[in-house]
Amino acid sequence: MTRVLHHPLLGAIKGKIISDKLYRCYSLPYASIPQRFARSELLKELPQHRDSTVYDATTIGPSSIQLPKAAQTDAESNQLPTDDVSEQPQSEDCLRLTLTRPLDISPNTTLPVLIFIHGGAFFLGSGERAWLNPTTFCLHALTHNKPLIFISVNYRLGLLGFLHSPDAPELMPPNNALHDQLRAFEWIKHNIAGFGGDPDNITAMGQSAGGESLSLHNLSGLQDAMYKRSITLSGTLVTMPAKTPAEYQSTFLECAEKMEIAVKGRSSKDIAEEMLTVDIDKIRAANFVGAPCTESEVLPYEKPSMQLMRSHAPTQVSWLESQVVSSCTYDGSISYIMTQQSPERKDHAAGFVKVARTVLSKPDELLDIYGIREDDGDGEALRKICLFESDIGFVSATISQAMGMEKTNTETCLQIFDLGNPFEGMLTQEEYASHTWDIVALLGAYEDRLSEQYAKVIRDWRTRAIDYVTDGKAICDDFRGTQTGLLVDKEGVKTRDMNGLPGAERRARLWRFAEAEKGEEGLDFLWEGVCRRWLDQGE
Repeated sequence: MTRVLHHPLLGAIKGKIISDKLYRCYSLPYASIPQRFARSELLKELPQHRDSTVYDATTIGPSSIQLPKAAQTDAESNQLPTDDVSEQPQSEDCLRLTLTRPLDISPNTTLPVLIFIHGGAFFLGSGERAWLNPTTFCLHALTHNKPLIFISVNYRLGLLGFLHSPDAPELMPPNNALHDQLRAFEWIKHNIAGFGGDPDNITAMGQSAGGESLSLHNLSGLQDAMYKRSITLSGTLVTMPAKTPAEYQSTFLECAEKMEIAVKGRSSKDIAEEMLTVDIDKIRAANFVGAPCTESEVLPYEKPSMQLMRSHAPTQVSWLESQVVSSCTYDGSISYIMTQQSPERKDHAAGFVKVARTVLSKPDELLDIYGIREDDGDGEALRKICLFESDIGFVSATISQAMGMEKTNTETCLQIFDLGNPFEGMLTQEEYASHTWDIVALLGAYEDRLSEQYAKVIRDWRTRAIDYVTDGKAICDDFRGTQTGLLVDKEGVKTRDMNGLPGAERRARLWRFAEAEKGEEGLDFLWEGVCRRWLDQGE
């Protein structure tokens, strides 16, 4: 069934009644792209359909350009169900958002708003993935007497979202994907009242690359207080490696050659102009993993690092009332599964030991922390290495981010998600709190497939999240940054002292080792010089 909503600024919009209590408008355009690689521009009205004064928002529109069968790849690499996966249309005209709200609200209602920025390593993903369906979350909010509006945002990915040439910035500016998100925040702030939302009570939530995006926005302050609270799940300033402008210039030329565009003796402007018209399949085939560009408006630093996060108190975020920074205990699952799917990757223990002994002064101490031995079988070695990745690149980075924010007036809660992934796959069911399973659990797409104990824990956690989004109520009993943390595991949801969080003793050894190796830069060195160096062996 459908219903027409009469928006005071946007006009008549036909949305879909998705239950007896919820109403959804799919794929509303929030910005336009004047030409490929250009900055997006805010839309102040909806495009009109031929012979109709009503905008049809009853079907899912396109995601950004990405690989064919991207949704299948996405689900498999996160050990999620694939029986309900459907591939979404793709288009360069992808700047859309999907809005879910209570079906019946009074004319003067002002509901809290939750904006969601999806992950996918800046090269795949969509807010409309089946496992990101927010229906259960929104129904829970209604049952809890805390109704809200949920909005998922799509943005440009891969080359279209990040390719940059500092020699031709007028045609290829940096960080288009992140500026797309800023346009979405602006559109929502301007139009949400017409959907029954409160423009002064907005929370932004991002997972993985989406969490990194919010971390960058919180740091830069470019969005001018377009939300008051944030939740970052498994995404910090260092989750995806950044590139300098000089590195992007080299990447720009390399990509041109891959697209069979002549480079020698030509200006960057001429090359960029030809790129504007190259067949989209060549851009898709590049399978480019997006990377934020440094020394830019969104990332005004030469290099993002955990040291920067710990030592630097951002002055631009005085508008941010509070934030939740979160990590899973086995976010390294994303590397585990993808490496297992690559038959050419072998001899994991030997490869990791070689890297450690090449770059570390006392490599055996690191190997001992994780019990890595050269004679470990590939499966066992990979599980240990990806635990190290989880500790260093996700949990340590999340703690570093919380430490920096403690120096501001922004209340910060550290959250650790240790509820094992319940679905069949390469990792043992219910043993590993894997990457992306936290957001899937929170939104509730597969709640009917869970044990009652799992469902009970998740409902308790979700209630806390809803209270935070709607009222700003702390999800932690003690909102004290890195001194305490909220733990979500099989036993329930509880506030724990940092020393009592899962893996705390192991990570304490890791931090001591990092400091002994490289001082304040030790964590970053282990992340980039050891972990990423090992991961890059497969590229």
